[in-house]
Amino acid sequence: MRLLNSRVRHVAFLAALLLVIAACSSGTSDTTAAPDEAPATTADGGTDETTAETEPPATEPPSEEPMGAISTYIGEPEHLSPANTNESEGSAVLDALFTGLIEYDAVSSDPVFTGVAESITSDDGGQTWNVVLNDGWTFHDGSPVTSESFINAWNYAAYGPNAAQVAGFFSNIAGYADLQCGTVTEQDEEGEDVEVADCENQPPASETLSGLTAVDDLNFTIELEVPETFFMTRLGYTAYYPAPQAFFDDPAGFEEAPVGNGPFMIDGVWEHDVRINTVANPNYAGGAPAQIDGLEFRIFADVDTAINELLAGNLDIVDSVTPERADEVAASVSNNGTSPSSSINYLGFPTYDPNWSDPTLRAALSMAIDQEEITTVIFNGTREPAFNLQSPVIPGYEANVCDNWGFDPAAAKELYDSVGGITEPITVWFNEGAGHDDWVQAVVNQWANNLGLDPSLVSFETRQFADYLPILDAQEITGPFRLGWGMDYPHPQNYWQLLLDSRFTPANGGSNNTGYSNSDFDAKIDEANAEADINDAIPLYQEAAAIACEDVPLIPMFYGQNVFAWTDNVDGVYVDAFGRLDYGALTAGG
Repeated sequence: MRLLNSRVRHVAFLAALLLVIAACSSGTSDTTAAPDEAPATTADGGTDETTAETEPPATEPPSEEPMGAISTYIGEPEHLSPANTNESEGSAVLDALFTGLIEYDAVSSDPVFTGVAESITSDDGGQTWNVVLNDGWTFHDGSPVTSESFINAWNYAAYGPNAAQVAGFFSNIAGYADLQCGTVTEQDEEGEDVEVADCENQPPASETLSGLTAVDDLNFTIELEVPETFFMTRLGYTAYYPAPQAFFDDPAGFEEAPVGNGPFMIDGVWEHDVRINTVANPNYAGGAPAQIDGLEFRIFADVDTAINELLAGNLDIVDSVTPERADEVAASVSNNGTSPSSSINYLGFPTYDPNWSDPTLRAALSMAIDQEEITTVIFNGTREPAFNLQSPVIPGYEANVCDNWGFDPAAAKELYDSVGGITEPITVWFNEGAGHDDWVQAVVNQWANNLGLDPSLVSFETRQFADYLPILDAQEITGPFRLGWGMDYPHPQNYWQLLLDSRFTPANGGSNNTGYSNSDFDAKIDEANAEADINDAIPLYQEAAAIACEDVPLIPMFYGQNVFAWTDNVDGVYVDAFGRLDYGALTAGG
């Protein structure tokens, strides 16, 4: 799950993705991914961004010695360990410090075998996966990367008492249920009965996933509860990174100075709200070693401050230039680019709150929003209006899902009046410092104009992104809230199940922050996931989408675009469809 801050990290071209995922979902008895084959197979704080699309730089052969240290902008991460990182800022750092089993091509987003795995194959249609590791990989502390490095990391993330934020990514591995705590029924603040984990009195039956088996140091197997032909495509995501013994010895200390196996390694400790320094890893075993001395992640609470530092020559890269400053940056900074993104911004409803439990009210608010006007006026046409939660770059995208996610002010007013409208104060939530103020205000203005909502009833609550996510996860949001999403891997399941399945709440390691629950939706997702052929699965995902659209747990707003700029101190700057800098391509400029 990759929650986006508003810098948009994360697009492959649809045709390429269709070919890739179809190849992985052929339904044959032998599902194989080998080094020379492109097998088929990440929320977002989210700035909102512009410029002519930039071609990714050709990757030069790495020089014998890295050259120059480069600085780039991020917001304050929430965490810095793979087990607890599901947002864009922490992921940006971990992607430099770690390398997973597979990686994703910077241009096509196809899975590629430039990571730790030599091959990942299935001989039984996706129920059991055989992983073969390349020899010679080590962590930054010199310890070897082995089968146990992955198995131990995944067991930790799946183990209920650890409350890892990415636990849901392991839910289909055999034995996951045995790692979860029992529950008790308690009452929430509204007096509603809720099930909460009771790890103290009802601990898990097991501490390890029965589906993970180490054959030897370089071979392990993964047995799934049900076949999943696209499982291999997941395995480049942050949640599946390996962990050294240093993590298990001191998880809290590890967050301050992570020990990874990636092209860069931490230099010092995480200086909260200031910087995270890294240096090139001289012993990197991957295909794209660092070509610069180091990478300094400069932390800013507001993207405008980062842009000011770029304009002053004090910061080398801003990978999320806001639309309102794009012309200014283009006129002042000689290097500018854009690239496709898989991101979407949406307004969610806290359906767990009785004030927002009525789908008719939610539909009225949704149909009263003119996304076309917002993307034209606020974003100068640099965003694409969204009437679907799923990104257009993912197979099975539909431009329109149902009327509730379309603009129809007359129908919206009729629905709004039928439920009595909003007569009490409401709060609209969004993360600050990422360029969301104008478009969120525009939404409220449209509600006032199209529905007659008294704008004096509306107040706004904002938080820094790292402080915003815990409030969402704890279901303490009291009104409509802004959030974004960018793909973790190129598949419809990554949007529909992770964001709306009732079993994928933050408490269960998922990203369903709306609290949406519909058993028909969940069952349809299960049907779609069970299909071996993506072409058979797509209609089922679309049926699930239609169910969600009728219930309106959220309102799709707009699809993103990566807009970035950099100084002459650096070359090779490109932001991929996941919203990530291509770290291996960065070279010293000049």
